[in-house]
Amino acid sequence: MNKLANLTLNKKFYIVLAIILLLLWLIYLIFFTKEELVYVTTQGQYRDLNQEVYATGILAGQVEVDVGAQVSGQILKLYVKNGDKVKQGQLLCEIDPKIQENELKRALAQEQLIKAQIGAKQAQLAQLLAEYKRQQQLLKSKATSEYEYQSAKASYEVAKYELKTLEAQLLQANLSVSDANTNLGYTKITAPMDGTVYAILVEEGQTVNANQTTPTILRLAKLDIMTVEAEISEADVVKVKEGMEASFTILGIRNKSFKGTLKSIDPAPASAATTSENSSNSTTTNAVYYNALLDVDNSDGILRIDMTANVTIVTQARQNVLSIPLNALQNDDYVSKAQVKVLRDNNINLVDVTTGIRDSYFVEIKSGLSDKDIIVIGEDVATQEAKALKNATTGKRPRGI
Repeated sequence: MNKLANLTLNKKFYIVLAIILLLLWLIYLIFFTKEELVYVTTQGQYRDLNQEVYATGILAGQVEVDVGAQVSGQILKLYVKNGDKVKQGQLLCEIDPKIQENELKRALAQEQLIKAQIGAKQAQLAQLLAEYKRQQQLLKSKATSEYEYQSAKASYEVAKYELKTLEAQLLQANLSVSDANTNLGYTKITAPMDGTVYAILVEEGQTVNANQTTPTILRLAKLDIMTVEAEISEADVVKVKEGMEASFTILGIRNKSFKGTLKSIDPAPASAATTSENSSNSTTTNAVYYNALLDVDNSDGILRIDMTANVTIVTQARQNVLSIPLNALQNDDYVSKAQVKVLRDNNINLVDVTTGIRDSYFVEIKSGLSDKDIIVIGEDVATQEAKALKNATTGKRPRGI
């Protein structure tokens, strides 16, 4: 019995001793050991960098023409449909020519009438000239009176001016015939250039009125070369110039990039800003954008009018330059100067650097760092965890690195 009691006592002793040793070990870990700090770091790498400007644009044909009707009438026949490719001079549409044919007939009739009047007047003029000369001879021999002579002379002179009037009327009639012929020709509408029909705005049987404004029959464009009409913000337009390389993607094919060259940049905004004026000042309420044109080959016919283009213009390019992530920069002036946290001997040092071009993720380092330097881009892990825990208990959202 005593032996069993001793064993139980010894067992309790060893359990208490183990608990005491465990507590001592925990106290040592908590109060006498220091956890090594672990930082979020990176190193510079050599890569190609492109500094870019982004814009949104709309695709259009390099040349677009609104083909209109220059005469009024009913659409008699349409010879093309949307998507047809046409050649210059090809018949596109015909307007009922009856009105123009009648106008031509009237002009021709008027022309013939005036010609007949001229013929009659020329015959009369010849008769009056003969009488005038006869009176002139008679007057010399005093066989007629001065009155008869002057009367014959006046009749002859009046007839000459009447003939000139008829000749002027004939010229007007000739012009009327020419205009009527031209208008008759306008009833047959032909293609002004090679291109593709991309919009038809009328239907057969519809009546068009060209008396006030020229009605558009259809729209024609050259689609083998397309033009992107891009809108560049006023903050970015100072960074771009003609001749810069550019590319764009379209919504339907995001993984394909279409390349071209910046052809032109408008000197004035795409549209006037809306202003609200009071007695003392005016306030601009709209952003300002400038149109830039970019030509691109479309020989494969993938691109279509009015597609949306996401444009990227390369303003500067560097090959194989030392670069670091943008979030590594401290005190960045966004021109050429910044600072970077560098880890040396487990200490963080703030180093001055000279920056170059930058893209959306990286910035060029011209001086101040090497690719061997350890760059700190975030606090040590323990500090981050402590902050996250504190923010979680206080309801605050953690700030990004």
